[in-house]
Amino acid sequence: MRAFATFLGVAAAIFLAFPVQDFLPPLGFAHGARILLVPVIFCYGALVLPFPGAMALAAYTGLLCDLAYSHVVDGRVEIAVGWSIVIFVIFGLFAQGFQPAFRRGQWWLHIPFSMVATSLYLALQFVMISFRREGVAFGEVTAWRILGSGLAAGLLSPLVCTVGWWANVSFGSRPGQGGERFARP
Repeated sequence: MRAFATFLGVAAAIFLAFPVQDFLPPLGFAHGARILLVPVIFCYGALVLPFPGAMALAAYTGLLCDLAYSHVVDGRVEIAVGWSIVIFVIFGLFAQGFQPAFRRGQWWLHIPFSMVATSLYLALQFVMISFRREGVAFGEVTAWRILGSGLAAGLLSPLVCTVGWWANVSFGSRPGQGGERFARP
């Protein structure tokens, strides 16, 4: 039951992260890179939830990302609905392999997962659009926007991990008492 409550909490946080990240200003030093909260929150959820919950969260997050970022130009869909689900399932499967270490107190694993997931997600979006437009225009600005967003994700991930830990403790799941057994970040 605690895993379901954790799933609902993370799913609600992901849903609320979409409008919040749209109002965050772009990073000027990174040529306009955006701060993306959704992959960071998803990575936290994939590390704390059991396998079925992580896969359900991946489908939910991928579907919301596809619906939020559907890109149609001249009547042609550039980013197809459904591809993000596959990407988030792969991220979730990878994170599940490191879940035992995360629960033993290796909370720092959330930082590289968030950085890689955010940067890889944006890079795959770029590749998808490039294939649809039949041309690749990769430059310094594109690299900064992809890697800058990953850097921002890495800087925000300890905060997300701490808030997640605090929420679990507040709702009665303490380390060593069952449920999500992970040490304080």
